[in-house]
Amino acid sequence: MNHRAVPAALLLLLVTVASAGCASHSLEQRLTAAGPAVLALHDGSFDRAGREADAQIGADSANPVARLVRAIVRYKRSMHQASLDVRTVVIGGIGAGAFNHKYLRTSLEQTESDLAGVEDDLAAAATDPGIAIELCIACWEIDWNGNGRVDEGDRLLFQIERDGEDHPLPDDDPRRKPTFRFDAGDVAWARAFVSFQRALIDVGLAYDWSDLDHLLHGDSESRDRIVLRLAHPDRIAQTRQRLLEGLDRSDESRIAYLAETDDDREWVPNPRQKNHPMPLPVDQALYDTWAAMVGDLRRLVRGEEGLAAADLVKLGEERPDRVPKGYIDLGGMLAHPHDIVLTSRDVEALDRGRDTEAMMSALLGDHYVASMRPSPLPGRLARMKGEIERREEGLERKLRYLFWLN
Repeated sequence: MNHRAVPAALLLLLVTVASAGCASHSLEQRLTAAGPAVLALHDGSFDRAGREADAQIGADSANPVARLVRAIVRYKRSMHQASLDVRTVVIGGIGAGAFNHKYLRTSLEQTESDLAGVEDDLAAAATDPGIAIELCIACWEIDWNGNGRVDEGDRLLFQIERDGEDHPLPDDDPRRKPTFRFDAGDVAWARAFVSFQRALIDVGLAYDWSDLDHLLHGDSESRDRIVLRLAHPDRIAQTRQRLLEGLDRSDESRIAYLAETDDDREWVPNPRQKNHPMPLPVDQALYDTWAAMVGDLRRLVRGEEGLAAADLVKLGEERPDRVPKGYIDLGGMLAHPHDIVLTSRDVEALDRGRDTEAMMSALLGDHYVASMRPSPLPGRLARMKGEIERREEGLERKLRYLFWLN
């Protein structure tokens, strides 16, 4: 798979459900009724797929296949527009010397609303664990990068470029464009990804980012401090909720994958499944690590554990003169958020003395604490880093694991 410029639209692939061979008569009827929508999606005709899905939902709002197709179409449309909006804000901000914060906020609010609709459709699709859809996503002729044409980058985006031994596949190798069969676990995985994305958007909507304009003006050095004001604390509460929802969905997908007994063009295989087009070999140890890391993150979000700053420093290549001794209380940041303030003195102190302790204390305030139960997450990441450095496993493959498993 091409990882050079994967846009958020990649996530739309995650929002699919599957059909076991023992589908009920009612589901078979719904599959037939939603057939035009599925066919349009298979062909990459998203507008037509959306119209066909809307028509079928109007006749049968509980049709999980039609709701699934509409979720994919909604997601693709929303992410495409969001990417254009962000590009407009960034390019326009650089040119004008100030970001259009009102435009950006409106765009983020619309994207959040769109993703809420995607989640509603996915939830409806998930009510029938036996539904399925098969897609050759690398066959779609879509202008993913938004430059007005379908170019080589668009065509390579979802192709599988290397085999399981990390050897390049010839351009005409059919393995480059496989057809995936997305099954019951994939919908929970997709809902997890949507939840995490909504959490990130909520963070963006929680703060007033206007002080960042000073970075464009080039006058940040003359200012004593930059303040990101917490304008909407309720958004941080929603961030916490979305993160916990996403972690729950991630657990659901892992459990569903492990329970699968089929073996048919899997998107994310379990340790027993060998028929998976993606060169992503897995074993039980990987699934155990997945479960452990989700547990680590859940305890961090809840404030039951903290990130030891010293452990985080050890993950870096450089070492500060003074190793920090405190803990980052992520749960406290989510439960009791406040303005983010960074003064020029703090930056200078860090630059001159590499005083990470002072920097974290100044930046995080009361969310940088002296004592807390340490999270084992940095240790797991350090182990992965060690395996990469010992060449036991390549960095790209490790990143694939982290991406595919949320």
